[in-house]
Amino acid sequence: MPKVTCGCGARLTAPDRLAGRLVRCPKCAGPVFVPAVEPEIDLLPEPASSPVAPEEPSPRIPALRRPVPAPAPPVPAWKLYGRWALGLALLPLVLSVFSKNDAKERFEKMIESDPKLAAQITQLEGRKDAKEEDMFALFPDHRITGAFVARDSKIHWLFALASATAFWGFLLLIYPMGNASHQALWGVGLFTGTVGILLLLGLQLAAGFSQGITLTGHSIVVILFYIIKFIGFSYRAALDPENGFLLSMLGFTFGVGFCEEVCKLLPLLWHYKRTAKLDLSGAVVWGLASGVGFGVSEGITYSTDHYNGVSTGGIYVVRFVSCVALHAIWNGFSAVLLWRWQAELDAIERWWDWFIPLFKIAGVSMVLHALYDTSLKKENETLALLTAAVSFAAFFWLYERMKKDEPALTGVRPA
Repeated sequence: MPKVTCGCGARLTAPDRLAGRLVRCPKCAGPVFVPAVEPEIDLLPEPASSPVAPEEPSPRIPALRRPVPAPAPPVPAWKLYGRWALGLALLPLVLSVFSKNDAKERFEKMIESDPKLAAQITQLEGRKDAKEEDMFALFPDHRITGAFVARDSKIHWLFALASATAFWGFLLLIYPMGNASHQALWGVGLFTGTVGILLLLGLQLAAGFSQGITLTGHSIVVILFYIIKFIGFSYRAALDPENGFLLSMLGFTFGVGFCEEVCKLLPLLWHYKRTAKLDLSGAVVWGLASGVGFGVSEGITYSTDHYNGVSTGGIYVVRFVSCVALHAIWNGFSAVLLWRWQAELDAIERWWDWFIPLFKIAGVSMVLHALYDTSLKKENETLALLTAAVSFAAFFWLYERMKKDEPALTGVRPA
């Protein structure tokens, strides 16, 4: 079994299953890296069948030695600086702050210039079975004047494919992969963009359904029900236009922020609870890829429900570039903290033990996510842009700091 000495002086013996992982010292609770123990290899030649005694081994060939792991390949300088290019994804958001896109104003001008269309809309609004799609069917080309595409357009799927390809290509080419594989990177993003989103939608439906129900008792089912009910209340508090900034932000933090940030962390939580073999660089690219998958999937939903037939072309660039990057770096920030505090997961045995580690790992991303969404809801685009800039700066700062601390924590030079 691997033996290790903590910085506090405690000498520890760890089980083989913890080899290669960061664990907590039982004495000082600090992080301790458990090295992988390689079996000793006998490099002596096989004894000859001849009765003549074999010659002494050459001094250049040690009789017994442990294989020395190959040093991590040096990272090219262009990659070291190229990572920061992810910040360029904020440019569309910056430009959108200084551009005007008032769909309501364009809609009013459209019906003012066409009295016949205005009469048709008034007649449609009087029908109880009228749907939003019925109104768009009345518009010329099925869109409000100035909208980029028609309501029933599918072009956002092409935008989603281009966004996913560009971001994942950037990660594969620019970001140090550590011990993560290219195949795993695609798998993580696809999982979060499909299964993860479906789990999130299921939780949102359950949270909304729970609002009109009351249960009594102290069983696990009842406790879980009221946790889901609280999440549903948080969503309602976030979206209620009558609520002030603080109450809306609290709602976004414990509703949207908590659910979405944990959803993006699912692949990493699963990995570190089971095997925990990813190094810092590997954890970061997993986190970024998962955030990209979530952001692209969300962009498809927003385009279908809100943008098509209504918005100008700039919003698609913001959604599939800036917003995808924001989801990636929020999850990248949490991934760094998860790598740093991976030992916290070892002590989790019951379902309620998850809450403190989750808030510790994802708490900062939840708050930044909530502040960004609340700022947009209150139409304070400048504060939203400032929050996005702080989010990027926080991720770059934390990642660089942990890269400097990684050798001291693990004894391995990070890639």
